[in-house]
Amino acid sequence: MVINAMEKIMAELLEEYLDQLQMSCTCEACKADVLALVLNKVKPRYVTDEGKVAYVKAKYIDKQELTSLIVELVECAKIVSKQPTHQQKGEENN
Repeated sequence: MVINAMEKIMAELLEEYLDQLQMSCTCEACKADVLALVLNKVKPRYVTDEGKVAYVKAKYIDKQELTSLIVELVECAKIVSKQPTHQQKGEENN
């Protein structure tokens, strides 16, 4: 099995910083759009099993590396907030 460790790392960051992102909508569709957008912007890091994701995550202990990921996440959250792609008819937005 091959896993993109960045998918797990970015999903965790999205959940951790969700309140600070000030998104207009935090439904599952909008969160998935943010995650997809940010994953297209960051370099993938592939590992062969779940246990090895920690090795990739260790790189982001460095504050500069982590900050660059958060900046990408913020930019993607802004894009999705400005133009959510989900249906809003009768949907609850948060």
